Amino acid sequence: MSTRYSTPDQPDIPPFMVWNLDLNEDGTTPHDKSFIRIPSAPNQSCAIRFRILIGSTASIDATLHTNYPLDGSDYQRTKFHAKRFNFNNQTEQICEFRIEQPGPYQYYLSYKSIDDDNDDKSDAISCANDRNPTVERIYRAFKSKRTPTAYFLVDPHLELGGQPLPLDGIALQSVSPKWLGLLKDWSPQLAASSKLGYNMVHFIPMQQRGGSDSPYSLYNQLELSDDLFDMPLERSEKEVRLRETLLEMNHRHKMLGVTDMVWNHTAYNSDWLRDHPEAGFNLENSPHLRSAYELDAALTQFSRYLSDLGLDRMVHSVADVDRLMDGVATHVFEPLRLWQFYVIDVEAALVSVGDAWDAAATKQLAVEDRDTLAQLSGDARTEWQRMYMLGDRAHAMSTRFGRTIDAGRTAAMLRALSSDGTKDGALAQLRALLDLLNLAYYREYDADVATAQKNIGERVKYERLDSGSWKFGKPIDDDYKIVDPLFTTVDTRDDVDDDRRHLANNGWIWGGNPLDNFAGAQSKAYLLREVIVWGDCVKLNYGTQPADNPWLWEHMRQYTLGMARAFHGFRIDNCHSTPIELAEYLLDEARRTNPNLYVIAELFTGSESTDRVFVQRLGINSLIREAMQAWDAHEMSRLAHRHGGRPIGSLALDCLGEPGFFTDDAHGGTRIDGIVAPLSGSLPHAMFFDCTHDNETPAQKRTMEDALPNTAIVAMTACASGSTRGYDELYPRLLNVVHEHRRYAALDDPLKVGLGAAKAQINRLHREIAAFQEVHVHHESDYVTVHRVHPVTREGVLMVAHCAFRGTPETASFENPRLYGTAATAEFAYRLRSAEGAKPDSSSDDGILHGLPSILEELDAPGISKHTDSRGMYTELQLPRNFGPGSVLVVRTRLVDFKPNLDWKIRTCADEVVAKLSLGALNAALFRCDAEERDVIGDGVYNVPGLGALSYCGIQGWITHLEHIIPNNDLGHPLCGHLRQGNWALDFVSKRLHKYARVYPQLGDLAEWFDERWALVKRVPNFMVPRYFALTMHTAFRALVRRALSLMPGDIVGRSRFTNQLALTSVQMMGYVNSAGLRPTSSAGDCSMSAGLPHFSTHHMRCWGRDVFIALEGLLLVTGRFDEARDHILAFGSTLKHGLIPNLLDSGRFPRYNARDATWFWLQAVQSYCVLSPEGLKLLDTPVERRFPDGEAFVHWDSDAAYSKTSTVADLIQEIMQRHAQGISFREWNAGSALDSQMRDEGFNVSIGVDFASTGFVSGGSQWNCGTWMDKMGSSDKAGIRGVPATPRDGADIEIVGLQKSALRWLVELCHQDVFPHEGVAANGTLITYAQWDQLVQDSFEKHFWVPLNPSDDAEYHVDSAVVNRRGIYRDTYGSLTAWADYQFRPNISIAMTVAPELFDPEHAVICLHKISSVLAAPLGMRTLDPRDMRYRPNYDNSNDSSDPLVAQGINYHQGPEWLWPTAYYLRARLLFLHKAVSQRQAASAELTHALRTVYHELHANMVNLKHHISSSSFAGLPELTNHDGSYCRDSCETQAWSSGCLLMALHEMAKLELIVHEALALQPAD
Repeated sequence: MSTRYSTPDQPDIPPFMVWNLDLNEDGTTPHDKSFIRIPSAPNQSCAIRFRILIGSTASIDATLHTNYPLDGSDYQRTKFHAKRFNFNNQTEQICEFRIEQPGPYQYYLSYKSIDDDNDDKSDAISCANDRNPTVERIYRAFKSKRTPTAYFLVDPHLELGGQPLPLDGIALQSVSPKWLGLLKDWSPQLAASSKLGYNMVHFIPMQQRGGSDSPYSLYNQLELSDDLFDMPLERSEKEVRLRETLLEMNHRHKMLGVTDMVWNHTAYNSDWLRDHPEAGFNLENSPHLRSAYELDAALTQFSRYLSDLGLDRMVHSVADVDRLMDGVATHVFEPLRLWQFYVIDVEAALVSVGDAWDAAATKQLAVEDRDTLAQLSGDARTEWQRMYMLGDRAHAMSTRFGRTIDAGRTAAMLRALSSDGTKDGALAQLRALLDLLNLAYYREYDADVATAQKNIGERVKYERLDSGSWKFGKPIDDDYKIVDPLFTTVDTRDDVDDDRRHLANNGWIWGGNPLDNFAGAQSKAYLLREVIVWGDCVKLNYGTQPADNPWLWEHMRQYTLGMARAFHGFRIDNCHSTPIELAEYLLDEARRTNPNLYVIAELFTGSESTDRVFVQRLGINSLIREAMQAWDAHEMSRLAHRHGGRPIGSLALDCLGEPGFFTDDAHGGTRIDGIVAPLSGSLPHAMFFDCTHDNETPAQKRTMEDALPNTAIVAMTACASGSTRGYDELYPRLLNVVHEHRRYAALDDPLKVGLGAAKAQINRLHREIAAFQEVHVHHESDYVTVHRVHPVTREGVLMVAHCAFRGTPETASFENPRLYGTAATAEFAYRLRSAEGAKPDSSSDDGILHGLPSILEELDAPGISKHTDSRGMYTELQLPRNFGPGSVLVVRTRLVDFKPNLDWKIRTCADEVVAKLSLGALNAALFRCDAEERDVIGDGVYNVPGLGALSYCGIQGWITHLEHIIPNNDLGHPLCGHLRQGNWALDFVSKRLHKYARVYPQLGDLAEWFDERWALVKRVPNFMVPRYFALTMHTAFRALVRRALSLMPGDIVGRSRFTNQLALTSVQMMGYVNSAGLRPTSSAGDCSMSAGLPHFSTHHMRCWGRDVFIALEGLLLVTGRFDEARDHILAFGSTLKHGLIPNLLDSGRFPRYNARDATWFWLQAVQSYCVLSPEGLKLLDTPVERRFPDGEAFVHWDSDAAYSKTSTVADLIQEIMQRHAQGISFREWNAGSALDSQMRDEGFNVSIGVDFASTGFVSGGSQWNCGTWMDKMGSSDKAGIRGVPATPRDGADIEIVGLQKSALRWLVELCHQDVFPHEGVAANGTLITYAQWDQLVQDSFEKHFWVPLNPSDDAEYHVDSAVVNRRGIYRDTYGSLTAWADYQFRPNISIAMTVAPELFDPEHAVICLHKISSVLAAPLGMRTLDPRDMRYRPNYDNSNDSSDPLVAQGINYHQGPEWLWPTAYYLRARLLFLHKAVSQRQAASAELTHALRTVYHELHANMVNLKHHISSSSFAGLPELTNHDGSYCRDSCETQAWSSGCLLMALHEMAKLELIVHEALALQPAD
C-alpha cells in the first residue's frame, strides 16, 4: 500500500445504538417484525426510530402514540404520549426517542388521509362542467386514521454483585419453601445452590396454603406461611424477615430471587371468600352456570348413593366404567331433565301469545317485514321467524325454560301468516312452528349430553384405571367422588342466598383458547365437563377492570406489591389462563415498585401467535421451555437449536448498521452520533429447563443417567437455563407439591452429591458464555453436539453429550468431530452411572429427601489431534474411553492464527483509503457491467455457481446479494456456499482493483486494503469466510458510498436514502471505457455517460445525444458534477452538423444525425447549466473545436480538417436556430445497410423546418424514419415491417415544440440582457427576432394542440373531430401525414408542460394532468400509449418472432410499455400547475397550507414504488421501462440514465415546495 494506515484502538464504550423500524406504507408494523425485543448490551445506550416514506398512505401528519413515558413520567399503560414524525427529510420521516426504562410498551400511528374509497380514478372529465378530481383532492379535508396497536419489549437490567447479568446467563433453580424448612435455616441451603453455580432461585409460593396444603392453592395471598417461622409473627414482621433473607441471598450467595404469582384462583377454604363470595363465579353473578351446577350436585349425590343404586363402588376395568356410565345416564341425566334449559316452553308460549292476540288486535307486522317474509321459504323462512320471535340475544343456561319468545311480536307475525285469521288457527300454526324450533334445541341438548357423558367416562377411566392417578384403587364415595366437583359451596358469614355461595372451581381445558374465559356466559365448558378441575381452587371472577370487582383487584394488588418489593422477578403461574387484563394491571403495579422486574411464565397455548399476545402485552421476558418434553436425542437437539442463538459463522450484525445520529429531543435536540441498525423480528426469549418442578424426573421418563447429558445440552443453549432442586441430587421421581412433606437434605458439600461437581462447572460455563451467541447443534445417533462461539473473539466451547434415553446402547456410531482451522483444549468430561446394587435412601423414614445412589465418574480427557487435508488444518476430537450413555465432555476452542480483533481491523481505515478516489475511480470500484469491464481490463463479471453472473464487477455486484443475505442470515445462499468452497471471490475483488490502478492509481491503495484483510480472512476456517467477506465488502461499500456522496455537493444529495440512491446512479452511469469516450482520443480515466446498463455500455451505443442531455440535469447538475456536465455539453457541441446534435456520438468518430430532438435537449441542458452551475453564462463564450469545420461536410476524425475550426457555445446555439429556421434537408452520411440494416432507403433522408407562416413550430420527419425518442424501427420480415417505424411522429412533436419554446424564451431573455450576440434568425431573407418567433409559438400552441372537451369547440382549435380518440388532452403531434397519429395520447405532453409551462392554458393543463394520471400513469413509469388506442400493446418482447405487425420483434417498444423517465416530467408538471393553481386561489392561510401540503404528498406518493424498486434492484437503479402495470421486462435496461436523472431533477424542484410546506407547517399550531 502506498500509504499505510495504522489500525486505531478499539473504543472501550460501545456506540450509541439507534434501532430502526421501517413501517409499512399504511403505518403498520411489518409482519416479520410482529415481535420486537429491543436488543441490549451492557453499558450501551440506545434509542428506537420509526421510519416511514413520505408519500406513503400514513405520512400526512404522521404521529406516533406510545405509552412509553416520553416525558419521563411514571409509566401508565393507558396514557399515550404523542410524538410527531419529523419533516426534515426529502423522502422519509422519522420519529425517535431514547430507551431508558424496561417494560412492555405499545404504539400506534395516527395520520391524516386524503384517500376515499369512492375516488374516481378513471378519465372522469368529459365536459367543461365536470369537476376535476385532481384539483378536488388538493382541497379535500383530511380524514383522521390510526393503525392497530403494536408492541415492543425492553428487557430489565439485572445485576449481580455489581455486574450485569444478561438473560442468557441466568442459571435458575426452583425450590419449594416448605421443603427448605424454617426461614432462619435457609442460608446453608442457599449456599449449596450458589456453590452449584446457580445465580437465580425460583421460590414456589410461600403464602399460607389452603386446605389441600398445595402451595398453589393459597389460603391468604397477603400472609406468608406460618411454617416458615419458629414462632407466631405479625404479617409485617414476616415480610421483613423474608426481605432480609433475600438480601443475604443476593449479597452473600450472589443469587437473585424469583417467586410464583398465583392470580388465577384461591383456595376453596380461603377465609375471605366467606365475606366476598362475589370474588368467584357464583350462580348470582354467573347464572349461566346453573345447569352445570345442578349436574355437578347430581353427580355428587350419585357418588354418595352408588351402592343403593346397585352399582359397585370399585372400578377395575373398562367394562366397570361402561356400567357406571349407564348408571349416570339413568340416575343422573334422566331425572335432571336438563333439556328444560334448552327448549321453549310451548304451552306457556301459547298462553302468552294468546293473551297478546287479544290485547293487541290492531298491531300489525311492519310492511318491510311482511315483504321479507313473503319472499322467504323453507329453512330461511323458519330462521327469519325464529329471529323475529326470539331476537338475537344470546341464550344463557340460567333457568329452565329460559328461552322465551316475544308474545307481542309473535302475535303480529301470526296475524300476517294466519290463513283463516282466527286465533285458534294462528296458535295451531305457532305450536307447529315452536315444535320445529325446539327440534333443533333438543338436538343441541342431545349432543351436549353425549359430550358430557363422554368426558365423564374418560375422566373416570383415567382416574380409576391409571396407576399414577391419586384415585387409583379407591372406592367411589364422598371422599373419592366419581369425578371431582366443579363447584365449591362456601359457608358465608352473612345469611345470603344460596346462589351466591356456589362457586366454580378452577381448572384447565385441553386444547382450549386461553384468551377465552371458560367460565364466561359464552362457554358451556362446565356443563360439558370439559374443565379438568382443580378441586381445591376456586376460580376468581375479576371481570376486565378494577371497577368490575374492586375488592378483589385491590386484594391482589397488595399481594403483588408485597412480592415485587421482596423479589427480583415473578413466575406467572398458569399464565395462559390468567385474565390478560388483570395480569397487565398487576404487572404494571409491580413494575412501579420494581422497574427491573424479571418476568417468566409458562404458556401452554399451543400457538406461537397466541404466545406472542401474552408476551407482548404482559412483557414476559422469558418463556419456560421444557427439555423433558423431548422423546429422543433428535428431538433434544431440535429443542436446543430452537431456543436461542445464531448459526456459527453468522453474518456480522455490524453489517446491518451504518454511522448516523440520534436527535435527543428530551435534552434540547442534542445530536448523538452512533450506529443506526434495523430492528429484527425475533422469537420470545426462552428459559430452557432441564426439568421443572412439574416434570417427571429423568429416572421416570428416560433413565437416571440421562440427567447429565440432558442438563449439559440445556446449559449449552443460548438462552436462560433452569432446573429444579433435586434434579442435581437425582431424585427418583417427581415430588408431589401437595402430599410431600419431607425436606431437602442439608448438603455439606453439594459437589459430592449426584451431579454436583459436573453441574457446578456446567452452570458457571453457562454464565461465562452468555455472549457466545453463535451456536451449532449436531445430532448423530444418540449423541448431541453443541458448539457455542463468541461472534467477535471466536472463542468457543464445544460439548458432546451421549444421551441415555431408555434402550440406548452402550456404544453407537459417532464420527469424531473435525474442527477446521481450530485448536481445542479439554475442559472436563464426566459420566453418570447408577450405583449398582444400591437402593435409594428415600425409602427411609428420616423426613429427608434423598436422590438415587449414583457415581459421577470423571473421564479421561478426549483425544485431541491435529491433521491436515485438502481443506486445511483441523483438530479431531476422539471420545474418551467409556463415553457411554450418560456422558458429557466439554472442550474450549479457538481459531488458529486468528486475529482476535479481526472485526475491528476490517472495519477500520476504509474511509482513509478511499479519501482520494475520484468519481471515475469510484465508478470502477463500485460498478462496471460486464461489457465495460471487458472493454477496459479484459475481464468480465464474476459468475457464482448456482447463482449466475453478478450484475456488476464492482462491489455493488456483491452487495446486491449481501443486502439480502445479511439481514436474513442466509448462510445457505449460493454465494455463501461458494465462499466456503474457496477464495476465488476474494482474489477477484482485489485483482480487478489492481488492474484498474493503471487507470486510477489511487485504486491501488484500496486493492492493498483488501489484500491486507483477505490475508487475515484466508486464515479463518472456510465456514467463517462468508461472515468476514460480508463484513469486509460492506465496510468498503459504505466507505465508497460516503466518498462518492461527498464529491457530489448538490442541494439534495445526502438528504435521504432515495436521493442518495439516485445520486449513486450518477457514479454508475459515468465511467471510463476505451471504446467510447467523448472525443476520438480521450485520455485514460475520462468518463462518458452510458445511456443505460447493461445494453448501452460500450462503443457507439454508449453515448446517445438525447439520453445524455435528458439525464444531464439530474445526474450531473443536481449532483454538482459541473465539470463533467460541461465536458458532455462541449463534446456533443463540437460535433454539431447540419444544425443538429448527434443521436449517437461514437466518440466523435462517426456520429449519427438521425434525431430531431437531441438538439433541443442539448439546448435545454445548456440553459440549465448556465442557470445552475457556478460558471453561469460564461459558458456561452467558451470556444469549441469543431469536429466538422463547416458544419455540413463529413471529414474523418483523424484528418487535418477535423477540429480545425473553433466556435463559441453561443455560435453553436445560433447555428442551430438558424439552420432550423432556414430548413434542414440532408441524406445521412454513409447511408445504407452498413449504417442501419433495418432502415429503408427513404429513411436516411432527414428533413426539418419551421412554418413561420402559421405556427412557428419546428416540424420534420417522415413515415420512414423516427427522429424522436420513440424510435423503434421495424425489423421483422415475417410480419412485413422491416424498415417501417412504429412511431414516426412526423410533424411538430409536442415535446420538441416545448423545448423549442424554452430555448426561444431563454434567448429572448439573453438578448434583453445583452449577453447573446444574435438578435434572431433569417428566414426567406427576412429577420425574425427571437421575440417574434417566441410570440408566434406562444400564440399558436393552444390552438393547434389542445383537444377540447366539447366537440362544439373543435373548430376553434383546428381539430379533426373524426379522428379524436380522447378529449381534454393535448395532441402528441401536429401536422403528421397520418392524421389520427396527431391525436394519440402519450406522456410527451408533460415534457412540454415542464420546460415551457407558459404555452399551456392552466385550466386545460390541469384537466390534461388528471387524464394523464388516470390513463397513462402506471406503478413505476408512464404508459407510452393510451390503452384505448387500437395499437396499444403493453408488453415489450424484442424476441417475439410472430407475424403480428403490432408486436413482432418488439415493434411495440413505445406503444404501451411503461417508460420511467417521463414519470419525472409528469411530476414536475403537476408541481408547476397545481402549485400555480393553489397559489392563485384566494384562500385562507390554513387552506393554502393544506393544499400545498397535499400537492407535496401526492407528488411523493407517485414515487413510493420507485423508492421500493431502487432499493431492491439488482443493478441499484431504475429501469428503462416495465411491461403492463409495472411487470418486469427482460429486454429493458436494468438501470437507465434518464430514469434516475429526471427524478433527481424533479426532487430538486420539489425541494422548493418542501421548504414552503415546512415553513407553513411550522407556523401552524399543533392539533
